[in-house]
Amino acid sequence: MPPLFCLVRGDPETSSFAVNYTENTTVDEFRETIYNKKKNSLTDIDYPDLILYLVNIDLNTQNPQRAALGNPNVNILNDLDGQVLIPTINVEAIFTTAPTVNHIHILVEIPATKRGSVVEEMRNDIKEMKKDIKDLRKEKSEVNISSVNYESWERIQACLGLDYEATTSLEIELNTERTNAFQWSELTERAQKDGERGYLSYLRAILQIATFWGLGLCDATNETSLLSTGNDILPVRLSGTTDVAIVDRHSIALQMPEKHIRILFELKKTIVKADTYQIMAELIAADLKSIYSVLAVLTDLNDDWRFYWLEKEKIKALKLPRDSAVALIKYNMSLADQEINQQKAEAKEPAPKKQKLKHMVVPNKGIINNSE
Repeated sequence: MPPLFCLVRGDPETSSFAVNYTENTTVDEFRETIYNKKKNSLTDIDYPDLILYLVNIDLNTQNPQRAALGNPNVNILNDLDGQVLIPTINVEAIFTTAPTVNHIHILVEIPATKRGSVVEEMRNDIKEMKKDIKDLRKEKSEVNISSVNYESWERIQACLGLDYEATTSLEIELNTERTNAFQWSELTERAQKDGERGYLSYLRAILQIATFWGLGLCDATNETSLLSTGNDILPVRLSGTTDVAIVDRHSIALQMPEKHIRILFELKKTIVKADTYQIMAELIAADLKSIYSVLAVLTDLNDDWRFYWLEKEKIKALKLPRDSAVALIKYNMSLADQEINQQKAEAKEPAPKKQKLKHMVVPNKGIINNSE
């Protein structure tokens, strides 16, 4: 016997399929055969839930019934002249003559409640996936360094396994000189960077930057992504910059100061608790980007000078009076300048003097022992 061509309601005619039957095949058995052919698309549906309609849709010509085939909302009884097939009837009793060639003979309907539940379940799954992706993005969200708060810092600290502690002394002797304080006006900090009375000129003067052949003072406010990270080590993506950085002089001309940061300065007219989280985040970001170990300075350019650096899987913090603070910065600049001169003489890559964060942390694996 010639096969009957079937189509699931709402599917395009190109998805029609043939089903064979014998003289004793019942509509129920025929329905089960359809189910087995389409089971991949009928998940969570029992075959008795399928409803079969007898139709006679001509695919040889363009006609209203053929045009309505792909419409999932078509009324099978009224628009397609369909008749519901009773499961107990033999298929042969319905088709007493040979089925017409190139016609759709049986239309299969998945009950709205069942089809709806499957579709709805798929939609819910997609929504859940989108939510998971959104949560993942949120978890790895971008945080501007200037907005780092305790919560953001706590996530960074926990991820890296870093502790931090204050220290009160240094094991080096500093040659101090009297240093005048910077005079802030009522303008914002960054509005006071330029000119003879700006903080850039002030820092160049007190640090005697011109005496260091290999170092330059970088106006980091012009490098808006100087400290932006995309590193898998951190649970958030940090974005932004700092105020001023001491970098290798040649890196300024090459427009890649972020790779050669030695010292960074975050300037505040008045320092508050939240600023400490910002400066520690800046230290982490700078350490990840620079080929050198970084010294971070948080200061009001008056009597509050705070230093932060990485040492033995900890962030060390030290507060010094202005004269000693400037002497410490110049001491570090002197060491860096000597290193650059030695590098130039020996023409080899400098070895970091302090421990680098990347030596402590393996992405996604946490802290490892460092034998260096």
